[in-house]
Amino acid sequence: MTARFSSLGLRLLPLALPIALLVAWEYFGRTLGNVYLPPLSSVFQTLKDDWFFDHTLSDLLPSLQRFVVGYLLGSTIGIGLGIAIGSSRRVAQFLEPTLEFLRALPAVAIIPVAVLIFGLGGGMRVAVIVFGVLFPVLVNTTVGARSCRQERIDVARMYGLSRLQIIRRVVLPSALPMISAGLRVALPIALIMMVVSELVGGQNGIGFYLLTGQSLFNIPAMFAALFILGVLGNVINAGYAKLERRWLFWANNV
Repeated sequence: MTARFSSLGLRLLPLALPIALLVAWEYFGRTLGNVYLPPLSSVFQTLKDDWFFDHTLSDLLPSLQRFVVGYLLGSTIGIGLGIAIGSSRRVAQFLEPTLEFLRALPAVAIIPVAVLIFGLGGGMRVAVIVFGVLFPVLVNTTVGARSCRQERIDVARMYGLSRLQIIRRVVLPSALPMISAGLRVALPIALIMMVVSELVGGQNGIGFYLLTGQSLFNIPAMFAALFILGVLGNVINAGYAKLERRWLFWANNV
């Protein structure tokens, strides 16, 4: 019985700090009477009134759609370029100077350029997410491809595999753990760029809802948007971690 309670206590321990912070938020929000710190119950009431389910359809779903499209496009381009650069010196010599220049640019800084090219529609927001996701995935994929053991490549050549077959059957599997790490790093970046892009001339999305709350001095709505983003980020990260453990369990033996 003692061991069972001890095990339960260890499982509940990570929840202690979040619960304590939420309780403190409610307490100080009520006792201080500060307009900039509304009680947690007020934030939850705003969540209930706004996000069940009007803003879920008008703001959350468009944001998630842009997030998914931008993340998948940026990841695909990053993996493709990373494998090419990591597998070929000529490709690396040709592309690396330009890519290193672009990688030094803050993703937020390209928003004015993206607005000029794509306008203020969804294309601009997807492009900003793609730019933010591209380089973490690209760098990790390149490192993963270059870390493939040369003897594996030599054995594949001895068996008569073509260059593309070597990349597909040898280099890519060896690079998958590093690719997965890059994809995981890119997830919160994609979420950040999704929100930032919606702050500029947006007509819907979580970022637009947050900006509207700020312009109307609706403090509970602002905190509600932040709460949704925090929960969304945790759910996405936990889901990816679960998939990573399921599909890359063999990586420790590579």
